Formats: sequence, C-alpha cells, structure tokens
Amino acid sequence: MTPKTKYNDDFWLTLFMGGLMVVLVVALGISFFNAILNTQLESRKDFLIKQTELAAHSLEIDIHRFEEDAQFLIYYLEEDDLDPEDFRQEFTTTVRRVFNSYPGLIDSAWVDLNDSLVSFTMTPRNNFIRSSFKGDFEEKQKKDQTFFIQGDSGFKVLFALNLVKYSRNLAANYYLNPNGGKFLFLKNQLWDIRQNEDLEEISLEEKDFEAIRNDVGIGVKGVYEIDRLNNQREAKSVLVQYPFDFGEIENDVALVFFVESEDLTSGVYSTYFLLFVGLVILLISTVIIFIRSIKNNLESQRILQGKNEEISDLFEQQSLLLRELRGFVFFHDQKGKITRLSEEVEEILGYSKEAILEAFEKRSKHEDVNRLRSKIINSVEKNLSVIDFEYDYTRPDGRKIRLRFFEKFIFDQSGKFLGGTGICTDVSKQYQDRTELVRSENRLRSVIDNIPDIIMIYDNQGKILDLHMKEQSGIFEVSDSLVGKNLADVTPNSQRIQVLGAFELARKTGVIQTVELKIKIGSGVKYFEVRYFPLDNRQIMSLAKEITGQKVWEKGLLDAMNAADQASRAKSEFLANMSHEIRTPMNGLLGIIDMLEKTDLNTQQKLYVEIIKNSRDSLLSIIKDILDYSKIESGKIQINEEVFRPSEEVDKQIQIFIGLGQKKNLRMTTHHGKNAHKYVIGDKEKINQVIMNLVGNAVKFTPEGGDVSIFLDTETLDHNLMYLHCRVKDTGIGIQKEFLFQLTEPFFQVESSNSRSYQGTGLGLAIAKKIVELLGGELKIKSEHGIGSEFSFSVLVKKSKELEIPEFPLELEERKDWTGMANEYPLRILLAEDNELNLQLMTLMLDQLGYNMEIARNGTEVLEKIKGHTFDLILMDVQMPVMNGLEATKKIRKERSGSDVCIIGLSANVFDEDRKKAIESGMDDYLTKPIRMMVLAKKLEQFYLKSKQKV
Repeated sequence: MTPKTKYNDDFWLTLFMGGLMVVLVVALGISFFNAILNTQLESRKDFLIKQTELAAHSLEIDIHRFEEDAQFLIYYLEEDDLDPEDFRQEFTTTVRRVFNSYPGLIDSAWVDLNDSLVSFTMTPRNNFIRSSFKGDFEEKQKKDQTFFIQGDSGFKVLFALNLVKYSRNLAANYYLNPNGGKFLFLKNQLWDIRQNEDLEEISLEEKDFEAIRNDVGIGVKGVYEIDRLNNQREAKSVLVQYPFDFGEIENDVALVFFVESEDLTSGVYSTYFLLFVGLVILLISTVIIFIRSIKNNLESQRILQGKNEEISDLFEQQSLLLRELRGFVFFHDQKGKITRLSEEVEEILGYSKEAILEAFEKRSKHEDVNRLRSKIINSVEKNLSVIDFEYDYTRPDGRKIRLRFFEKFIFDQSGKFLGGTGICTDVSKQYQDRTELVRSENRLRSVIDNIPDIIMIYDNQGKILDLHMKEQSGIFEVSDSLVGKNLADVTPNSQRIQVLGAFELARKTGVIQTVELKIKIGSGVKYFEVRYFPLDNRQIMSLAKEITGQKVWEKGLLDAMNAADQASRAKSEFLANMSHEIRTPMNGLLGIIDMLEKTDLNTQQKLYVEIIKNSRDSLLSIIKDILDYSKIESGKIQINEEVFRPSEEVDKQIQIFIGLGQKKNLRMTTHHGKNAHKYVIGDKEKINQVIMNLVGNAVKFTPEGGDVSIFLDTETLDHNLMYLHCRVKDTGIGIQKEFLFQLTEPFFQVESSNSRSYQGTGLGLAIAKKIVELLGGELKIKSEHGIGSEFSFSVLVKKSKELEIPEFPLELEERKDWTGMANEYPLRILLAEDNELNLQLMTLMLDQLGYNMEIARNGTEVLEKIKGHTFDLILMDVQMPVMNGLEATKKIRKERSGSDVCIIGLSANVFDEDRKKAIESGMDDYLTKPIRMMVLAKKLEQFYLKSKQKV
C-alpha cells in the first residue's frame, strides 16, 4: 500500500472516526440536552405546583379566619353587659380591626343593630368611615361576593368582598419568572391576578379552559402543557391549577399559575450550541461540562426543594403567629432596626407604627427598646436560636400590661447573624390567671397547714405515702414512723374490715366514703370521723377529724330528746286521764241537767237551770280548748277534707253570734268575693273553728254599738290549688303593741287579774294559729289600742270539680221531744257500764226514752249476756274492769252469733286515736261523755233504721 493510499485510508479512517465521534458527540449532546430539558421542566413543574398549593392554602386559611372574626362580631353584639357606648366606639374599633386584618378583602360592611343600620367603609387612604345606612339591607345581600351572618338576637352583618383583589395581593408573595402568569378561577371565569397592570393580555384556548373547569368542578388539582395565545402568537406553557373554597362565600375556586416552557428550551439550546462547539474542540471538556451541568442541575433542584420547604415552614409559622390573641409580628435586621411591623402594634403598645419604627433607630434611648435590644444581643452571643421572655410594660395611657416576646433568630450558612422575626403578645390575662393560681396554691397550702385534721395519703394498695397534722398533743401519737406502713397495720382489729372496705370502695367508685373510728387512748376513748377519697388514679387521701365532743353532744341531745318525748307522752296520758276523770262526773251532771229541764219547774227553778246550763257550756268549752291544744301540740290532729262552699260556712258561723250581736247592738256585715261561692275541698270543721274563734273574739271585745266586719275571698294558685283568705275586723278595745307578739301564746291573756272584764282560757288564738299553720297558712294580727283589731288568715284549699251549685232541700224542723221514742223505734238494748253515776244516768235517760235494758258491769258479763239473749244494740263503755269494752267487742265480732249486733262505744276519751281504736275493734259508732240525751236518741233512731234496711 502506498503512503497516499495509507493516508487516504488514514484520512477516511480519521474522517470516519471523526465523523463517528461527531455523531457520537451529537447523539450524546442530544441525549444530554433532553435530560437537562426534562430535568428543568420537571423541576419547574414541582416548583410551580408547590407555589400554587401554598398560595391556595394561604387563601383558604385567611378566608376561614375572616369568617371566624366576622362571627365574633355577632358574639360581641349579643353580650348582655353592652351599653350604648360599646355599640358606638368599641364596636367600631372591633369592625375596623377586621378590615385591617384582611387588607383589600372587604369593600364595605353593613350591620343591622335591630333598631338601626350602619355601614363601614375603608377608603384608599386607609380612612375608616362609619355612617348610618338607610338603604335596603336585603337588596345588598343579593350582590355577588358577599358574606352574611345573623345572630340569635336578630343582629345581622353583611360584608361586600373583593376576592380577586385579595387574591392578587396574596399571590404577589409567590415568585414566577417574568413570562409567568397567575389566574384566579372564580365563577367559571379566569381573573388575571398579576400585580403589573401593563403586562400583555393572556388568553387560553377553549379546550384548555374546559379541561381546567372540569377538574375544578370535581375538586382535583391539575398540571397541563398547553398552547397559549399571546399577542397573536402561540407559546408552549406549563400550567398548574389547585382547587380550594372561599369558605361559605364561594365554592369551586382555584388558583392557576403557569410559566412558558419555550424560554427554558431556547435557553438550553443556546447553552447547548456553545457547549457543542466546545465538545467538538475538546471532547473531554465537553463531557466534563455536561457532567458538571447535570451535577449543578441536581444541586439546584436540591436547593430549590429546600427553599420550598423553608417557605412552607415560614407560612405555617406566620399562620400560627397571626392566630395569637392580641399580638403583632415584627422583623428586624442584624443592627436591630425594625424592617417590618404588623398593624396591630398600635392597639397593643399604644404607640403608632411610625413611632415604633423611629424608636428602634440605632441611637434610640427608649428604655424598653434598649431592654429588648440587650436581650437579643446576649442571646446571640450565647448562640441561642430563639428568645422567649415576659416583662411588664406601661402604655402611654398609664395602663400596665404584661408582654411576651418570642423571636427566632436567622443566621446564614457561615453562622453570621442576619436578623430575626418574632411576635409580641399581650398576656396580661394569662399572667393574672397564673398569679391567681399561685395565690390559690399558697392559700391552699396555708389552709392545709392550719387544718386540725390528720391528713394521710396512700397508694392504691393502702401503703401510707405521706401524712400531715398541725398538732399531735392531746390526741394520739402520729409520727413519720407511720409512713411506709399499710393501712391495715395501723387500724384497730375490730374496725379493720369496715375501714378497708370504705378505702376500697372509695378507690373503685371515686365517691367519698366516711367511717367512724373508736380508738382507746389510755383509760379513755376518742372518736374520729375519717373520709376516704381518691386524689388521682394512683393515690387515695383521708381526712381524720376528732368528733369526741360531737359524740358527747349527740348523746346528750339524744337523752334530752328521749326525756322530752317521755314528758310529752306523760303529758298526753295525763290529759287523757284528766279528760276521762272530768268527763265521767260531767256525764252525770250534764245528763241530769237535760233531764231536769224536761220536768215541771217554776220560774225561779228554770232560772237556776239556765245558769247551770250556761256554766256547763263554759266548762265544756274550756275542756275542749285544752284538749284541742294538746292534740295539736302532740301532732295527733288529722286533716279531714270535704267539699264545701266557704261563703255558706261563714254565714253559718255568723248566725251563731247574731243573737249576742243584736243584744249588744253591733253592726255585723259580711263581704264575699266573687269566687267565695265556688265549691272547694278542705277541712271544713277546722276552718269553721278558726272563723268561729275570730268572730267570737270580735263580738266579745267590741263594745255596744260597734262594728264587726267579715271579709272572705279566694285566690287561684294553679289548676288545682287555691288560697282561702278570711279577714275579721272590729272596732273593739284593741290591743297594746307590746302584747301583740304574745297574743297567740297558750294561756296568755292581756287582762290577767282576778277582776278582769272578759273570761276565757287564753287558748283560742293559740289553737287558731296552730290550725292555720297546719292547713298551710299564716295568722296575721293588726291592732291599735282603743281603735280596734283586724285578724286575718289564709289557708290552702283544693279546687272542687263540681261546676254547678246544687239546690239544697229545705231543712225539716229538728225534733226536740224524744220522750217515749221506744214505741216508734223498738230496740233490745244491753248497757255495759261500771260507774254507778253513769249507770244511773243512762238508766234514767233510757227510761225517759221508753226503753228497757239489760245491764252488764264489765266485758265478761257482756259475753255471758249475749249467749242467752238476743240484742239489737249494745251501749258499751270502753273502760271497764275485768275486761274492757274494746276486748269484749273483738270477742263478740269473732263469734258468729254476735256478728250482726250494733255496738256503740261510750267513753270519756275524746282523742282521735281513741275513736280509731274503737272502730278498729269492731264498734259501729262512738259517743264521748258527757252524753246528751238528744244525741243518744238520734243514734238509737239511726241504728234502728239501719237494722230495718238490713232486714
């Protein structure tokens, strides 16, 4: 081969190899270009997605805070303690704070204060204007981009919002390259939110816009590569949309950010051309450049990722700081000069924003500024990353508050201090709460230190962990040696089960358990009341209080109560016996008087009988009063309800005193309310007793020619209860004021001398007062000496279901002469009586009525008599020797032969329980001594008619 051929061969080989190398380099360059381009595009997409997401989240958080702040206005208006000044100045300040917190968001606000409408507007020069509004509130509500809230009390607030403007202001914080763009997708329309209004108009093709609208509608974010028309030229772009909501204001909203991808491609091409020339010249250099380019690209991506995370952290911190109550945010450089300050500073510190900025100049001599600056310098020198402290601050108006400063320092990679960002908050309320908590703890500690009780703390197994006792002397030995021992070991054996049971029950249920401990100390005994309760899930506390004195007092009180009960029983037994002993001879005396009145008497004898009858009535009234008061005092009186008309009963009581009133020439009048004629349910007899007592006193103590007036009415309380009001007024002698409070005491009389003008027991008003209180009312007394008195009472009664007043039949004339009634009402009578006087009286009464009777002197003779004879009626004395009337009645009822005979009990005992015992034993009725012949005759008639009905 010739040299030329070799040269050619070498040339072609070199050319081939060079061409191959060029092809390989071109292929390698194209591969590197595609790798760089794809890396750049993916990096730009990730950055764009992150920016869009952060901006959307920030908007969503701001709108949510705005809705909460707007709702706070309603809560503010509905506070109970607001006065008109609060609605004017303080409310205006509150609304302005909402405007200032969201610059550019709120155009206007209208508030319905129920009695007026006001509007609020922030001018472009930040002048806040409040004015009255006379327009149509509902018409304003129909506008777009409004937020309406209404409270429970009728207050309404309506905000007119500029969502586009607010979004534009917020989006300005997010950087895109010069050929990038920002849109707000709102109401199916794209709004340009770029800051520079001179930029060229941007539009999208319909298919691209439709894709965005569909994704926003279903709430998913989207990344698109689209063709955008820009001044009649097409440009490839990468577009990202992120959907979110403006709270309750607007739905289906999204932020749309994009950048042109052609700029990136052309830049890569330019760079590649230079690199390609270099690669042709120096292949190795080209490879190294590409490798370095890739390495730098990866490093840039890593740095960008870090910056994105740092931006996210910054926004999270900013959101947290802005939610702090009553605070402001500040930024300063390494020299301590404030570079940025939020608007809330004036409200917190009392100085304007400009004054604060001026105070933080380098040569400032302000005490608070120098204090803060000194704190920061010391912290930076100690290589601290944050500073957090509190101090007291005095505002220009003299008000002292507590401030908290929290600041995060910023350093570069070399550790050089660049400045800081922080938040200052007013923590006066929290500081006061903490201070009060410390005071409460000190007070609690002081209380514990002075509690005389023994305090012990245990674990859940009963082990004593701690104890406290102020003084140990005089009780028993309690020392620190008990700590570590178990509750079972220090409890007396006889009470161990009870104590441990209370301890375990308190631990399981969380409810305080109380036990009493009886501890022998020397020759004596002391009592303790111990309460067990859980402190938490791990500890139990006990408080042991000495109650030895209380036990002694309780024992003395119990003994006194037993003595009082015994005395009361003895008094009741004495009164019962006295009643029986007095009424037994009274029975004979009064019975003989009734029979003597039926005989032929001359004028003087009739006068004597009339005097005896009057004395009899007075004596019976005195005995009745004494027994009534005794029954009331012992609590043995019973309430017997029946239907009656109050007006009718009052009229009956008045009729009793008509004769005496006419004799004294008194003017007696009654006044009935409109409801006094309606039927009610109550204890008619006791109410009549009170009315009779009050009217009787009025007639008794009113001189001739005076007035006695009775007033009666009812008052409805609910659908079932009523008050019955009665008032008795007279023009009598009256009562001195010093005696009024004693008037209702038993046996008290204003005139108590032997020569007093008015006789009586002094029990009438005492009984009346007790009865009224028993019926759920109150007795009131008004009196003026020499002018007259007024007695009034009110008692509870029930409404009657009867709606109509029935017609009462005419009363037949009462029969007065019962002599020889045995011919009309024949009865076979057995008289059981052991007292000779009563036996003679009953024999005379029955003889005068025309009856023959068999006589038995005790219950045993009664049982013997009824075996051989048949009787229609037995008059059975209750108290008899051998066998009393109650026992005899029970035996008669058990025997078949005596089951149909009528038995009427006779007794001088008038208590209700005595009558109840008689009826329970089997008696059909019960008569109390002294027995009147007319009453006995009516009973015989009644039982005769009853026996005929059975036949």
